[in-house]
Amino acid sequence: MKKVDRKYGIALALLVFCALLKVTLVPNLQHTALYRPLKDGLAAFGWVLVIYMGFWMLERRRWEKATPEERRDMERSGQDERNQFLWGQAAYFSWQVTMAAIAAMAVVMSVLDCTAGILAAAALFGVHVLSYFIQLSRLSQKF
Repeated sequence: MKKVDRKYGIALALLVFCALLKVTLVPNLQHTALYRPLKDGLAAFGWVLVIYMGFWMLERRRWEKATPEERRDMERSGQDERNQFLWGQAAYFSWQVTMAAIAAMAVVMSVLDCTAGILAAAALFGVHVLSYFIQLSRLSQKF
């Protein structure tokens, strides 16, 4: 089993586990303070897993449709020093943006209730991913 297939299997197992928790455990906690955060947290984590699995399926389909020359180019592009430099620079920039957003989130979490805090965490993750791909695009045009 390939490393990528193993990651997909782990994501699928986590998704099933989250669904089971949401159906079995969460309804039993309905009259506790953990009910709403646990329900929303499991839903958010489930959506992240679904998006990851969708991305994996698109990449796999792209790989299967590629010719042998295109596959070699795809493998080579992942190991190319220029591309590794670009990915590293984009990762560093997104890390900086995420750290600033986490600091802002600490302030927001102290003001808002728990549900809004979970929504803020989901937005934080979106900012992190979006900033990474924007910076990667800018760096690829620059170099």
